[in-house]
Amino acid sequence: MVQNDVFVGSDGGGYTSGITLSHLRSVAPGEASIAPLPVIGTVAPWFGVGPAALTRFSLSQILVTPRDLTRKEPDPLDAPYLGALWLGAGQVSVDDNVADMFGVRLGVIGPAAGGRRSQTLIHRLIGSDRPEGWDSQGPTRLLLGVERYRAWRLASAGADDGRAHADAVVSAGATAGNLQSSLGASVLLRYGTGLQRNFPSAIHQEIRGGDPVFLGNGWFVYAGLVGDRVFSHAGIGRNHYPGSNIAELNRNQTVVLAGIAYGFKSASVSFSLQRASPLITSSAKREPYGSLTLTIPL
Repeated sequence: MVQNDVFVGSDGGGYTSGITLSHLRSVAPGEASIAPLPVIGTVAPWFGVGPAALTRFSLSQILVTPRDLTRKEPDPLDAPYLGALWLGAGQVSVDDNVADMFGVRLGVIGPAAGGRRSQTLIHRLIGSDRPEGWDSQGPTRLLLGVERYRAWRLASAGADDGRAHADAVVSAGATAGNLQSSLGASVLLRYGTGLQRNFPSAIHQEIRGGDPVFLGNGWFVYAGLVGDRVFSHAGIGRNHYPGSNIAELNRNQTVVLAGIAYGFKSASVSFSLQRASPLITSSAKREPYGSLTLTIPL
């Protein structure tokens, strides 16, 4: 999955980029469950998550930057420079039209996350401004986090019969950790084929989880709204680094998105356009970006 504001002709300002490589495993037709991931399969029942219908193991990096990348000393009232890199693991269980997800994150925040190198390389390739303010980033520290979400599927039809149907996936839950802690809910409207089969892969997956992954053959279009009450975010508000920015965290954040997912024998792809609330209160401008997810069956 690649998320970047360059998809919409923007450059810098708040959440700027995200890249995730994931290995997913899902139940096949007729299977009730699959083998869980080590450790996750033991811990998930403590959080009320049943046998695995889908498992995820991933490597993710996100970048946050101020709007003006040409300043060596960034505007202290703007978003900070922040890179985060982590390994994530998760499990989704499904009981009819209810799905439960539990996930964990372990990684680093700060220079060791490689944000400077990633953004400098990408900007060199696409001809954008060289980011000059990464020296202002805070020190490297450990990243820890957990997530727990539940989703309900409201459908016009139950089984996948090859015809197009509509449904709504409503989810709610929380994430806790030193990258971000929040409570949130979302609604995802879908129209197309394979909706029931792709219910486990449509619910919230990690911070900035992006598009629903399409498994198998078929298609659907989708639109969604995500709302979060954010209690803390690394590098912003009371979690800013000494001598860095003094911007205040925007605690009520929303993301609207619309996209299309298409799957065929050799691969599937999802693409959406998204607009998010700014991370800081001093900015009223919403942050647009595109999200592209490519899935290849093994």
